[in-house]
Amino acid sequence: MTAAEKLAGLAGVLLFAAAGLGWLQLLAGARSLPGSRGLAAAYLLGVGWVGGSLYALSHFGGVPLRRPAVLAVAVAPAVVGLLAWAHRRRAGPQVAPRRSRRRWSWLERAAFAIAIAVFVGVLAESLTNPLRDWDGRMTWVTQARYVRAEGTVDARALAEPQWYVTHPQYPLLLPLAQVAVQELAGVSDDVHAFRPFYAGFLFVFFALLYGFPRRRVGRSTAALTVMTAALLPLPTFFPGGGAASGYSDLPLACFYAAGLLLLLTRRLRIADGVAAGLLLAAAVLSKNEGTPLALAALFLGALAQLPARRGRPSGRWRRLAPAGVAAVLVAMAVGLLVSWRSGIPNRYDEDYGHLLSLAALWPAAVTRLPLLLPKIRFEMIAFQHWSLFWSVAPLVLLAGWRGLRRRGAAYLALAALAPLAVAWIAYSVNPDPTDIVRTSWNRFLLQASIPILILFSFALDDLMRRSSWLPRDLTP
Repeated sequence: MTAAEKLAGLAGVLLFAAAGLGWLQLLAGARSLPGSRGLAAAYLLGVGWVGGSLYALSHFGGVPLRRPAVLAVAVAPAVVGLLAWAHRRRAGPQVAPRRSRRRWSWLERAAFAIAIAVFVGVLAESLTNPLRDWDGRMTWVTQARYVRAEGTVDARALAEPQWYVTHPQYPLLLPLAQVAVQELAGVSDDVHAFRPFYAGFLFVFFALLYGFPRRRVGRSTAALTVMTAALLPLPTFFPGGGAASGYSDLPLACFYAAGLLLLLTRRLRIADGVAAGLLLAAAVLSKNEGTPLALAALFLGALAQLPARRGRPSGRWRRLAPAGVAAVLVAMAVGLLVSWRSGIPNRYDEDYGHLLSLAALWPAAVTRLPLLLPKIRFEMIAFQHWSLFWSVAPLVLLAGWRGLRRRGAAYLALAALAPLAVAWIAYSVNPDPTDIVRTSWNRFLLQASIPILILFSFALDDLMRRSSWLPRDLTP
């Protein structure tokens, strides 16, 4: 890429951030997110809004997928959000409560230096090389070429069955985000100016891992968790699913976890429900697994909002209202996906909808365990995927089990199991499960990685608090 094309790729990242920042100004709860968490939420909201709006406008309204449409859907929330911010400024400055500041320990500085270095490295690589992974080029980039060439999500290459297209019914949110960047940059399909867009999800990944546990664990523990994540090969530089690839698993992990973590917030407001709904709707439109994961997040979020004691029914419904708003937005995304798929004949795809049945699921879900568990273990201990994480993490979780009794830990554990349950259902009905374990298990783990790493931070915090030999500036 030329220097101008690299700058255009970075401008695409700023486009999503600007749209998301506009949404943050309109959503009272999300607006209060501090620092990196606010930027991470803005990026996710921007990607979900731009991609989802183009999806709906193209399918239902026939709006061409060209630069005017991209700028319109991105600039609209940015302008409205800016006006809302200016109105609040005129009404009077809001003074945020001052927080006591503590000097960073050397461990915190080292952890953040490593995370920043890894993110900058991934971003620099995305600006230097074309996309070189398999699924990214075979599926997502190819879909983006089809819809960009015809300017519609109902491209003939997808809708006419005589064309050879692998997985033609895969959701299009991420290819549409690629199209948005390419159109904004004004480059050909052979110039992969969209790559920084995928690298941006690594920053989101780190911000979610630091921001949510920060109120529940010490700063040193939160920093160590981020450093642990930065040293994992799969989410970062590994070409089979990380931020350096064009796979959709890391974006899905971020949308799923961010929506869930918002729904687990205490004193949830309607604005929080809107933000969570937008994020989970983006998960639905990102990947086939997005729909069951979004439904799992809605269920866990509603369960977390139920009062522990019996109270007035009106109060109970009031607490569930934000989750209900989120459910409406998710239902709209599912409706869009179903409507779009109805005009796309499925071919060259596993078609799990036809494979799935009670007869196929049982007893295969149990009888395949001896065959698949050794292969799953091999994938988890492969150094090129996870380094030593899955050799160390179980010991930390066992030793720090007291930390897993904290608020939200049970919901996070169930959220971590949801992608793995989807994987096991697929393995139970697929005619060749050993092959898809090799190609997909680590991607399902990546989708579950944020809840898993937050639970890891809970256990690690408990260990650090009970370790009297640690220096005082390292204890939580």
